[in-house]
Amino acid sequence: MAGVLFDYGNTLVSFTRPDAELRAAYDRIAVLLRERGLGSPLAADLLNDVHRRVEDEFITHQRSGALEEIDLVAAARRAYADFGLTLDDEVLDEILRLEQESWWQGARVDPDAVPVIEQLRAAEIRVGLCSNAPYRVRSMHEQLAHVGLAAHLDSVTFSGEIGWRKPSPRIFEHALLGLGTDAADTVMVGDTERDDIEGARAVGMRAVLLSNHNAVDVANHNTAADVTVRGLREIPPLLPGYRLI
Repeated sequence: MAGVLFDYGNTLVSFTRPDAELRAAYDRIAVLLRERGLGSPLAADLLNDVHRRVEDEFITHQRSGALEEIDLVAAARRAYADFGLTLDDEVLDEILRLEQESWWQGARVDPDAVPVIEQLRAAEIRVGLCSNAPYRVRSMHEQLAHVGLAAHLDSVTFSGEIGWRKPSPRIFEHALLGLGTDAADTVMVGDTERDDIEGARAVGMRAVLLSNHNAVDVANHNTAADVTVRGLREIPPLLPGYRLI
């Protein structure tokens, strides 16, 4: 059985920061905390002192190159505690849900994503997702449904579920297990050289570098990818021609 694994952000979906929606989410979070008798924090303070701190911690972790995934739920709990708010699991989960749903508004699915996925599946190729996403796991799966991708995927693997980030072999091995395909018969499609291309090749997969959402110079880029493309629609015709699967 042949398969294709897609990266998520900057491959199937692009994101813009939804500032207005984030502010609105933190207005609701401030109300929630007051309703639970947890003081009277201002939404702007929560956004600046808690949300920004967690974001900075994530960015630092990402830039470190560490393969073990950061626990953003634990990071959020620490940030609220340092802000003076001790949250139980239920309240923290509701806060993270409100926050993550605001990010959905900044997600834009590539118009070729669903047609390409369905073209592959019509050719009896299994299609899955393999993404570095350490956020609230339930929200990430709900986001896939919200943007209309969930029903078109045979498997979904997020680093927040596995505890390991690409390019760790562990996340690719888990994704292959979920997809039900062997590495030699599976292609990884993504936009980053280290995470998607080198990571996939290290476990025996072939790889396609997608450059439509980033600044990769296709003509001059030194890549380990088997093929470099500018758009998703280029992928289905290439697979048999390059014997990628």
